[in-house]
Amino acid sequence: MNFDLSNILTRSGQITWRHKSIWGLLMLPMVVAFLPLVLFSIFFLIIVTITGSDIPDFIYFGLALIFLLTIVISTIVNYAVRTVSISAATLGIVRADQGEGSTKFMDLLKDGLPYFWRILGVMSVINLSIGLAFTIFFMLAFALIIVTIGIAAICLQPIFILLTPLMFLVIAVLDAAQIAVIVDNMSVMDAVKHALQVVRTHIWKYVIITLIVYFGGSILTSVIIMPLMLPVFFVPFLVGLGHGMSTQSVALISELFFSVFFPVLILVSSVIGVFTKASLDLTYLRLASPAEKVENQV
Repeated sequence: MNFDLSNILTRSGQITWRHKSIWGLLMLPMVVAFLPLVLFSIFFLIIVTITGSDIPDFIYFGLALIFLLTIVISTIVNYAVRTVSISAATLGIVRADQGEGSTKFMDLLKDGLPYFWRILGVMSVINLSIGLAFTIFFMLAFALIIVTIGIAAICLQPIFILLTPLMFLVIAVLDAAQIAVIVDNMSVMDAVKHALQVVRTHIWKYVIITLIVYFGGSILTSVIIMPLMLPVFFVPFLVGLGHGMSTQSVALISELFFSVFFPVLILVSSVIGVFTKASLDLTYLRLASPAEKVENQV
């Protein structure tokens, strides 16, 4: 076992900077998620331009139906693409750390495909078990807040604070299970059990690393993204000052803003995502024992 926090963070930064092909791998699911919304926005802008402000009700209904179908289909496709992306990115980080194998974009995509079903299984098991438990808790908390007219929010605040590192640990378990599939060639359930054991054994190390990378990443993302969001706050003032500003003009300004904002957001998120994943992957590689040793310990 060799856990050196500064070494892990430094090595993660080196991998993130030197292997930009992994940026592209983590961009894939984000592009798949945003592209349908962008296309729908362009389609909506065309409708607004043609009809002006006088849009018939049946067109509104049709647009709502198209938007709903777009969300459903893109969610299903995005889940599959995210699985491919994570498989390839995890393999790329392992190869980059060990200095063996190709880290080219297409090579990682091709070599990561054999892990697709097991990575998908790991994601499904953890999301449908631990993720479902979180969903039920937050639904109950929301119901209590509504029933008590907000009083329950004060009582539940300490629990919400305690749940933050717990949610980070769930992400750590998910990441550890994914890399266990690739590095130790485990089955779905073996990978999940092994990941739970590793995170439980080294829980405080994982708490520290997850808090650092997630809060650090959030702060850095905010510093970069917030200035880009400033123009959107001026749109209402422009509408108020320019009484003759048409709906088409407002829609066009919004489209121009999002055409700049989303690409930058995707780029920043992918870079932060690579660093975060590399940090968690390297933590597993430094802490986890080989599968055979773990089984003997049990």
